[in-house]
Amino acid sequence: MGEFGAVIRGVGEVSAKLGEMQVAANEGTRVALGKATSYTRTRIRGGMRGAPRWAHRGADPTTGASAVNTGRTPDHVSRSGGPGRLTGSLYGSIRKSRKPRPEGVGAWSQVVMSGGRGGFQNRYKAKIEGDFPYFKPGVDKAKPKVRSFFEASWAAAVNGKRIGR
Repeated sequence: MGEFGAVIRGVGEVSAKLGEMQVAANEGTRVALGKATSYTRTRIRGGMRGAPRWAHRGADPTTGASAVNTGRTPDHVSRSGGPGRLTGSLYGSIRKSRKPRPEGVGAWSQVVMSGGRGGFQNRYKAKIEGDFPYFKPGVDKAKPKVRSFFEASWAAAVNGKRIGR
């Protein structure tokens, strides 16, 4: 039998290019995750503003002060945010972690959270979420667009385009 031989060239270049694409895809994942959490935070906060969603303030669970029924008139209530409008410290507590954290090879994590300061605020946010949901509806509004952030970022990485923030 005769001998057969082949010379394959460019294996190193292909391997290097695949490595670059992997690094770009990881960076794309990190950037997309940051955009997705910012967008989700905005959608959650967006549902906390606007017209009052209920007409009275319930009894304070800590002090036991009685409920105040405003009847939703006048339209302007001098109380911060008015009844049923989720503002102030609860609104400010909706945040995301500062930056995505690596969780392994090609895996990242980042969270959107409510509260985190502990104590009374944690009891308050749980009660409000149970009676007048604000967090879950915001997440549900954000879900359809989150996928597009990742698709665009990964497409840019695979095509060798610069991945922007």
